[in-house]
Amino acid sequence: MSDALPTVIGILLIACAAGFALLPLARGDRAAAVTPESLSTDRSAIYRQVLELEFDYQLGKLSTEDYEQIAADLLGQAGDLMREERGGPMAELDDEIEREIAAARAAFSAARKSGRGARSKPTVSNSAR
Repeated sequence: MSDALPTVIGILLIACAAGFALLPLARGDRAAAVTPESLSTDRSAIYRQVLELEFDYQLGKLSTEDYEQIAADLLGQAGDLMREERGGPMAELDDEIEREIAAARAAFSAARKSGRGARSKPTVSNSAR
């Protein structure tokens, strides 16, 4: 009997591990609940990516073609999320996206200006000109 005990315990451990691993499959495919708040958060993240993309483009890190392609893709994603959330006509959604991006640009610009104000501005000497 003492030789069978480790075998029984091993079989029970393997059965428990298999049950734990297969439990999600037994429950079925349940997608995560999509709430309007999560869609809005996702859209905000996309708008931040657009602002960072514009900044990189202004710095010369991106070509015009790359900038336009990536920006169009990101704004398309934002439109899809907004359509899922609200389900309105495209023209209204486009206008709302533009308003939200303008608000994000203003906030980004204000944050950059307040960050500059806290730092001392470098002075340019005459020899550097």
